[in-house]
Amino acid sequence: MKKFDINKVYNAYIGLNAKQRKDLIRQLNLLNIPVTMIEAYTYPEAPGIKHLFFYLKDNKQPVPYFLFEEEQLEKIQEQINSYLK
Repeated sequence: MKKFDINKVYNAYIGLNAKQRKDLIRQLNLLNIPVTMIEAYTYPEAPGIKHLFFYLKDNKQPVPYFLFEEEQLEKIQEQINSYLK
């Protein structure tokens, strides 16, 4: 796997428009990653630290990106980066 780079993935994600974000969620669902929403977040007290939180079907609590398995992170990164082309 290419190393997951949260800064690059975060910046690519926040650059997506609403239609692309909706399509991304659809694509992730097709890859058996049951995402309903993705939240990009930076902490006000530490603006250099970026996070992506994933809301999954049947789970009310968001899951931070770093709790995903490596294979899932690779799929997420590939899908988000596919919009940069």
